[in-house]
This record gives sequence, structure tokens and C-alpha cells, in this order.
Amino acid sequence: MEKKQAPISFTIEKNYDSEFCGSIPLHLVNLIQPHGVLLALDPQDLQIVQVSENVEKVLGVSVADFLNQPISKFLPTHQWEDIQQKVNGKGKQEKIPFSITFLVQGKETNLTALVHPKEEYVLIELEDNQDTSSKDSFLKLYQQIKYLTSLIKQAGSTKEIAQITVEEIKKLTGFDRVLAYQFDPQWNGIVIGQAKEEDMDDYMDLRFPASDVPKQSRDLYFSNPYRLIPTRDYTPVKLMPLINPLSQRFTDLSDCNLRSVATVHLEYLANLQIMASMSLPLIIDNQLWGLISCHHKTPINPSYELRSALELLSGIVSGQLAAKERENTIALKAQLRGIHAQLLEQLYTIPTLAEGLLSGTPNIQDLLNLSGAAVFFEGDVWTSGEVPEASDLKELVYWLRRNRTEKLFVTDTLPHQYMRARDYKGVASGLIALPINAEQGEYILGFRPEVLQTISWGGDPNQAIQMEADGKTYHPRNSFATYQETVKQTSLPWLEEQIEAAETLRSAVLEKIIKERY
Repeated sequence: MEKKQAPISFTIEKNYDSEFCGSIPLHLVNLIQPHGVLLALDPQDLQIVQVSENVEKVLGVSVADFLNQPISKFLPTHQWEDIQQKVNGKGKQEKIPFSITFLVQGKETNLTALVHPKEEYVLIELEDNQDTSSKDSFLKLYQQIKYLTSLIKQAGSTKEIAQITVEEIKKLTGFDRVLAYQFDPQWNGIVIGQAKEEDMDDYMDLRFPASDVPKQSRDLYFSNPYRLIPTRDYTPVKLMPLINPLSQRFTDLSDCNLRSVATVHLEYLANLQIMASMSLPLIIDNQLWGLISCHHKTPINPSYELRSALELLSGIVSGQLAAKERENTIALKAQLRGIHAQLLEQLYTIPTLAEGLLSGTPNIQDLLNLSGAAVFFEGDVWTSGEVPEASDLKELVYWLRRNRTEKLFVTDTLPHQYMRARDYKGVASGLIALPINAEQGEYILGFRPEVLQTISWGGDPNQAIQMEADGKTYHPRNSFATYQETVKQTSLPWLEEQIEAAETLRSAVLEKIIKERY
């Protein structure tokens, strides 16, 4: 039997979304990366109550001299007023960086600031804003964004959008490798777009287990427009004092770009043979759809201007992906509505229910993309296409009656759920069951055959997490060599639109039966 590359919506029986990795409180690490300074202020008087210990290196003033001082002491009046407005103003949820000048012992230090007002305290991130790019960088960025937008609007598919995006982002940023990564229903990710230097490993079409981007990390993408690690070879910087005096807890760094990275992730980057990374979320309908992941072989720290451009681009790309998916959905729904209308006309013009569903063109097989179908109604059984033997069909209906009563039942892994189906997996690895009268064993059944599907993993997913003897310390896999797995006893997945079409058909059949009987 021919092996096909498993589609993104394909059901993978094993769950690789590690609960252990997903339970680590990443937002409470109380450490930051050293390319910036973090301040925590009292929201009432904007007095500094907590500061990262690298403040002396950046601003030339000790932690002790900075703590418990009003931030106004170090700022020009107009910038102090600007921060007050950002803390108290209506737009406080907007993460918009701005330039700020610290005046310390007669020395001016120009930085880029980002304010995060919270209920108990205010966080301010500070980074060096010395931009080495040319004076017309804004115009160049604007032109490139416009160009990319026009290209992806003309793309014919999701994969084409992804490929155009990674190619243009690579040109824009200079990163050595840029990947577009889409999540499957079990949160494993598959690379659907790639642009890279020739000497970088090829990850196109490879799937990565969900534990590579655990739940905690996925959730944080809704708080952060991007995740930047300028270099994995850094020493984390502590916040002083350790416990936030206002909350009496570790400071919540969910919103902070400077938040330090778990050691295991830095080890993961080392195993990927990269020094720096940046990732941007692709969010559709308030769901994390995928990521744009940028890798670099040496340390790299993109300017705020470039980061802002990438943030904007990720939103534009997300919008175009959503539009393309809606376009595909609308087209498929229109096609299914057309088939349904013809099938409905057939149901009311052909004498028996089974003939109306199974005979003629189109029929239920055309509507739901089936290889075979069976109708159990009023004590009789009718079939079309390839279906299990009569005795197997009766046993299957008995199993459905016992386990699935009044609801539509859909699976693309029937042999995994119903042991007897392994004997006829070649014709019925996929099943859709429409109950007419479940108590009486009346069903419309649709079948799909087994399709041997190959999953190409980026490394063995069973070795994704390697625990040490203490049961607490763990390491990521150290090899990303392609690991292929052939999945058996599965059919092609059922599309959401096909399931909706089946529900609509079931309603139409029940309405017809009621009209005829009453």
C-alpha cells in the first residue's frame, strides 16, 4: 500500500504534550536576560521597589542607590510626565516602546523603554536604543512590509503564504534560518515553510513533538508579541530584592521581553547548533495557529525598529492565513451545499431512503468522500462501495448502540477504538456514523480505508525529554535527524466541513422520516 505524508490535521495517537514541561511556571523565573534592565515601580508614586542587578553596569548607579527612589529623580520632566500618562492612561494595554533618557551623576544614557502597568506594580523594561541602521531604515522597512503584504495576498495556498513569508523575513532580518511552523490538533508542529543558509540543517515538512513548545510557552505568546534570545550564552540577571515588596511574591514577568529562558531551552538551542533565536506567534481567531521561528548561528540582537516591523508582519501574515483558510472553507462549504441540495432532491424523488442516499449521482459517498456506505433502516441493510462483511456490520452497529447512542460518531482510527475492526482495516479504518434511531440500531454508516501514513519527525519524539535519575532534572533530545514513523490503521482525517455536512444530512433524513410517518 502506498505511504502518504501525514497531513497536519492527522490524528496521532500518542500524546507528546508533556504535562511536566507544561507545568513549569516560566513567568515566575525572577531572572532576566542581560541585554536590558528591568524596574518594578509602585503604581501610586512610581517609586522604584525592585531592579535588576545589572543596573550599575548600564546606568552607572548601584542597586542600593536606585532602590526606593522615585523614578522622576532620574528623568527629564517631560519624560516623567510621559510615563505617568502611560501608567494611568487609557492606552496602558498597548505595548509601544519609546525613547527615554536617564540622567545619572551628570551622565545621560539613552534607552528604549517599554511600560507594563499591572494591578500591584508597574514594570519598565529598558534596552540600549543605539540603532546602527541607516537613516532611511523606516522607509526601507515600510517598503519591504508593503512588498511582502502584496506577495502573500496573491498566494494560492497556506503553504505558499508560509514560504513567501519566511523567504522575505530572512531577507529583512539576516537570520540564518527562518521557519514557518503550524500546530496540529495535538500541538505537535510541522514545518510548512523554510528559508535557510546552505550549511543549515533542513527541517522542511518535519514534525516536532508538542513538548518542544509546551503549554506554558504557548500561553505566553498571547502576552508577548515575540520571544527573543540574542544569545544562548548568557548569565541570567537577578531582580533585587528577590521578592517583590508590593506583592510579596516573585514578580510576574509574563509580559516582559527580557524574561530569562529555562536552561533546558538553552540546551535545546545548543542541540540545534544555533546561538540566537526569535519567534513570533501566528494567531487566528484567538487561537495559536503556528509560529515563525528565526535561528542564527552567532549572537544577534535586532533593533526595536526591526522587532516592531516583525511584530507587525506576524499580524499581517496571521490575517492573510485566516483569510485563505476562510476562503478555502467557503469554497468547500459551497461545494458540499451543492451536493447536499442534489442529494436532498434525490431523497424526496426516489421511493426508499436507502436508494436515495446510496444510488445515483451524487450520493452520500460523494458528499462525505467515502469509499463505502451502509444504511440500517427498518430491519434491512443496504450497502454501496467497499464495506465490511454483513456479520461485521451487524457487530459494528451493536458496538455503536452500546457505546455511542444519539450523537454523530466520527473517527479516523476505528481499529484503535474497536478491536474487531482490525480484521477489516483495509475498508474501514475511518468511520462516520449518523444515528437515525440508535435504540433500534438504525444508522447511516460511512467508511474510509486504511491509508499508511508517514510522519517525519525532527528527531525521535519518544526521546524528546530525557529525565535524570532524580526525576526532576531533564534534557531535550540531542539529535534532530529525521525519524520516520509509519502509522497504520488510520484513514484520511475528517474535515470539520464534512462533519457539519453529515449533521445537516442527518437532520434532513430525520425530517423526511417524520413527515412520512406522521
